[in-house]
Amino acid sequence: MSLSTETKLIQPNYPNERYAWYVVFILFLVTILSQLDRQLPTLLVEPIRAEFAISDTQFSFLQGYAFAFVYTLAGLPLGRLVDRKSRRNLIFYGLIFWSLMTFLAGLATNYWLLFAARMGVGVGEAVLAPAAYSLIADYVAPARRGRALGVYYISIAIGSGASLVIGGWLLSIIPAGGMLLPGVGHLDAWRWMFLVAGAPGLLMSVVLFTVREPVRQEQADISRTEAQPSIHDVYQFICTQTATFSRLLVYPAILAIIGYGSLAWAPVLFTRKFELHISHSGILLGSLIAVAGVLAGLISGFLSDRWVAKGYPSARFRVTLLGQLLLFPTVSLWALMPTPTLSLAFLFVAILGLSIAQTAAPAAIQEVTPNRMRGQVIAVYLLLGGLLGIGLGPTLVALVTDYVFHDDNALPWSIALTALPVSLLGVWLTWSGQKPYALTRQALVSTES
Repeated sequence: MSLSTETKLIQPNYPNERYAWYVVFILFLVTILSQLDRQLPTLLVEPIRAEFAISDTQFSFLQGYAFAFVYTLAGLPLGRLVDRKSRRNLIFYGLIFWSLMTFLAGLATNYWLLFAARMGVGVGEAVLAPAAYSLIADYVAPARRGRALGVYYISIAIGSGASLVIGGWLLSIIPAGGMLLPGVGHLDAWRWMFLVAGAPGLLMSVVLFTVREPVRQEQADISRTEAQPSIHDVYQFICTQTATFSRLLVYPAILAIIGYGSLAWAPVLFTRKFELHISHSGILLGSLIAVAGVLAGLISGFLSDRWVAKGYPSARFRVTLLGQLLLFPTVSLWALMPTPTLSLAFLFVAILGLSIAQTAAPAAIQEVTPNRMRGQVIAVYLLLGGLLGIGLGPTLVALVTDYVFHDDNALPWSIALTALPVSLLGVWLTWSGQKPYALTRQALVSTES
């Protein structure tokens, strides 16, 4: 399949707008839970290191590759299922599975069992983003889609922030020595945080049954005998638009390296450098991430739809450039500031820019991808973001700390030195990608008209 495939298009008939926004809200809540379960270890570096006697690098594997490796590998086959099966049902099964794995993480008796539980979280969460983005595309018309995806992205920011705020709050109320769990025995405070984080997902799974599977919009009226686009078809499509997709798929991975590299270690930095209690660090940083993320989602959605309405062919991708220009000058400096206040101020701007760019990226990808390939292309986007970003980001910072500086207190310099060259590459990718993106978008619109 390619942009030139000649088919008869089904005219889109989008569901009721009010119900569509209800679905966006449900996906919003599910994504908050996924981010809570995914991000919680960032607040638990020191107690887990002490429990299992591990280094920063070993802990980074829990934050990164334990989750990212299976998250990304599972993404491709699940992306194919998203393009063929009920997306609502796929999210339901994924939610139950990752919630159970989060709960089991709190019961892990050694490093490798905790590692395995984190892998389980990755498997369950791998289905969510491809299915959610695909559902939104079929519930919300293109003219309002940027806003809907912006609102959906806000849930990622709130979930990331909530994991730190809730975690910090729990650390402040759970006795430092832990508590007794009937039938299990005494559990440390960090274990209780995993147990509490896993429980709401099991309840939320019931609410998912209020979501109906929509008709797939903006797709060709193809024969029943025509095969679902294969991985090879998707690969060929991407290869015909190399100049566009080399930037669209690599750039989000660059953002993920920065986001997961800097943010994964932010609570620890404020504890090591400024001697803030970990509960205070969690509440401060969680609030910052949530506010910046919400603001970014609103800005990104508004500008994205406005520029589309004005007829800019690269409107969605243009928003990523705006975010990158905010991110570049602040992403390294925040870690080097001499006071917590200055550090938080620079970090706020960096998170704002990062979040604006991350919000726009999936919408930009969908605008240049045929409907029946969206799940698989989003899965490729998540594959690169997972392996390079979630996997490499935390570990890259830890390796510099452990093997270049040989000093835990050199963490600020490790963050700064890894973020600067990566963010510079991000500026080039977004700047140079504007024209190729516009040409690909125009070609797809021409094919569908």
